[in-house]
Amino acid sequence: MRIHRGLPHFPPGQRRIATTGTFDGVHLGHRALLDWMVDKAAEEGAETVVLTFDPHPRKVLFGPGSGLALIQSLDQRATALAETGLDHLVIQPFDRAFSRLKPEDFVRNVLVTGLGITTIVVGHDHRFGAGREGDVDLLRACGETFGFDVQHIPAHIEGELTVSSTKIRQRLQLGDLDAAHRLMGREHAWQGTVVSGDGRGRTLGFRTANLQALEPEQILPGEGVYSARVRVCQSSEANTDATEAPMWGSMVHVGPRPTFDDQEDPPAVEAHLFAEGDPELYGAVLEVTFVSRLRDIQKFADADALVRQLEQDATAAKQALGQL
Repeated sequence: MRIHRGLPHFPPGQRRIATTGTFDGVHLGHRALLDWMVDKAAEEGAETVVLTFDPHPRKVLFGPGSGLALIQSLDQRATALAETGLDHLVIQPFDRAFSRLKPEDFVRNVLVTGLGITTIVVGHDHRFGAGREGDVDLLRACGETFGFDVQHIPAHIEGELTVSSTKIRQRLQLGDLDAAHRLMGREHAWQGTVVSGDGRGRTLGFRTANLQALEPEQILPGEGVYSARVRVCQSSEANTDATEAPMWGSMVHVGPRPTFDDQEDPPAVEAHLFAEGDPELYGAVLEVTFVSRLRDIQKFADADALVRQLEQDATAAKQALGQL
């Protein structure tokens, strides 16, 4: 898949089957739409294109108080989209001027002139243009004018739920990994930079990598202790090569540390890696793939009680990860 930073950098083509959206999570509903595109393009000898936006439109329109929560970083989305077999990803800079495009102008300037579409594929709830005024009926009317087809993909149902990014976020925030993973069709992966901590984990015999979110808007699972797999996705300047780094099993603490911290202290994300030796990871960016939820956050009477629980957590995490 080729990545193009903005419409001016997208080359002209003969036949283009395209779709637009943020595609956060690249979940099963997205996959149904994208799989249809890829299959149709193979039949017709066409190219497939996804147009997405950066920054996220909500962040531009509503600012710091937007409450934006993302399942994936832009890089993670691009990786997941590439796995579907798409030909092109166009990442369009989104600003106030772009947000004010009338639906008809969006079709003319972006879809027809910019992408050169022969078919546009949309999901069941697709809206576009200023004020989200454009809908599938307007697309069909424009298609008759400009000579492109419109394919409307129905909602994807998993169990009894219509799959959506909103439902996945809700389940992640509740710590319900099983439900979130079913809707995504994959495990949730979050990225953070290893920063200095207070060193308490080392004194307890459970050294941890203290993580600060790489993307502040990326969502974490709800407070709790989890089993996870951890890999280096950007190496530190010290001694870790991201291309050769292994993947480690891990147990991860998300939330407050009531045994030692005051209630006013910020929540922590700490990963204890089941790694041989003592890898130096300060400054590295780690991707944490959450596998299962082990327990709630608890306050312990003393450090010894905490250590006994951590030993149980490590055993449970290794069992969940198939390392026992």
